[in-house]
Amino acid sequence: MSAPPLSTAPEPVPPTAPSRPSSPSVWTVARAVAAVDLRRLARDKVALFFMLFLPFVLILALGVAFPSDAGKVRVGVVARETTGVGGKLLEAVGGADNLDVRFYDDDRAVVRDIQLGEIDAGIIIPAGLTEVVESGGTGQVRLELDPANQASAMLRNMLDAVVENQALVLTAARFAENQTGVDQQRALAAAEEQVRQLTRGQVQDRTVGGSGVPISGFAFTALSQLILFMFINSLAGGSSLVEMRTLGVADRAMTAPVSTAGLVGGITMSRFAIALGQGFLIAVVSAVAFGVDWGDPAVLVVVVTLFALVSAGAGVLMGALARTPDQAVAFGIPLALVMAALGGCFFPLSVAPPVMQVVARVLTPQAWATGALTESVFDGASLPDVAVNVVVLCGFAALYLSLGVVLLQRRLERR
Repeated sequence: MSAPPLSTAPEPVPPTAPSRPSSPSVWTVARAVAAVDLRRLARDKVALFFMLFLPFVLILALGVAFPSDAGKVRVGVVARETTGVGGKLLEAVGGADNLDVRFYDDDRAVVRDIQLGEIDAGIIIPAGLTEVVESGGTGQVRLELDPANQASAMLRNMLDAVVENQALVLTAARFAENQTGVDQQRALAAAEEQVRQLTRGQVQDRTVGGSGVPISGFAFTALSQLILFMFINSLAGGSSLVEMRTLGVADRAMTAPVSTAGLVGGITMSRFAIALGQGFLIAVVSAVAFGVDWGDPAVLVVVVTLFALVSAGAGVLMGALARTPDQAVAFGIPLALVMAALGGCFFPLSVAPPVMQVVARVLTPQAWATGALTESVFDGASLPDVAVNVVVLCGFAALYLSLGVVLLQRRLERR
């Protein structure tokens, strides 16, 4: 009996599952999301108005109304003595290139014009000043100032220097007269010559400003509006993130091979790009149209970049915390305005009370950003000079970005 033949038919192969396409990387997703968000912004005419048009209208209006030009300080002078010590004061004030001197007959007219903004300060030279000083008394020269005016400190220092110089001359003349017995006029002339020789080598000419050119009257307005609009538009832009959550846009995006990290990263990137672009746009247009010299370019680039990170983090944080788009706008804009006012965007922080300055630096990144730009524009500071401001801005950026990204990611994952 023969064995059955062996079967040569091949064994059936089980069907293989269709290959699943690999998910795109987080970086790829983030770039795609950022591009979509930026295209959406380009179609939003209201947002473009607040970003591209309104800042320059305010810079023009505020710069004309409240110029910060340090080139000419308008000074009203009431001169009741034109010889002796009073004459020396008049000579020093009239010979200053950066002073526009206007003479008055009445003290009250000087105060009135300071309050009306017609002049920046006033100097009242009393009658008999020389007689009082030469007799050993203390002469009183009154200086009327507006503490909110940036020229006040400069004018006070200049007048103090002139008065101190005259006191030195009179002291030296009195000493020479008592020791040598020469007449008063010869002693005074010799003292003036000696004081002039002593102080000649101590005087230094220094042009205030980043590159030595005159400071534009729009300088402070431009830098303050740059900081204000970078932050306020970022917070207001948080409303679009709330719409993305509440209208189901995020849910539909998550049905595609898109990770939450990629989605949040793309949103953050787009917010950073928007804030950064607006900051540099305001800087460039202000330099070209209003003649603003921003000082050290490194300071401008670093401060604008870091504050763009701060603004992006704040915008993402607002988008994660607000429950409705209207809530994001209603809370975001007033909050940005309060932080801007506290941080020196409406007036120089240096004129604020010391307690307010401390509070502003603790609570607001605006104080550190405006401080760095102000030092660069008005004092010619370089990047090492504002290193503390840069470090603090890095801290604010890390805080806002970490809170915003973590909270937004949790909101999206819970849906």
